[in-house]
Amino acid sequence: MKPQSLDNKNEHYPADTGGCSVCRDLLNSLGRFFDMIQAASPPQRSDWLTVDEISQELKLSKSIIYRLIRNGELEAVDLVVGEDGDTAKKGHYRIRRSALNQYLEAKKVRPLLKPPARSLPPRRFPKVKNHLGL
Repeated sequence: MKPQSLDNKNEHYPADTGGCSVCRDLLNSLGRFFDMIQAASPPQRSDWLTVDEISQELKLSKSIIYRLIRNGELEAVDLVVGEDGDTAKKGHYRIRRSALNQYLEAKKVRPLLKPPARSLPPRRFPKVKNHLGL
């Protein structure tokens, strides 16, 4: 988090603030450091994903993703590039991240509930005639 006093990049620290020159240099260096971190942060992910991005993220083939879309299991938008008469060219599906998260939540494996343990009565064996006389 950027310190409050470093919010303005052009802010100078005059000598009459009571701080020493080392402190001022340190604060200026920290300001530059926070600016570099902010510039180097990765760009925000788009809310819309392609079939290729989903297949890479889930480590599934694209044909499986297309099947999920065709079967209605994964909600998608078909962006048709162009149409020639009655034949539409290849569509480009876009899937919202929220739809992907909803699909994954529905596919989450839930543990099986164990049936309550029943105590069985002790087994009673039938009396057997002793032929050996023991």
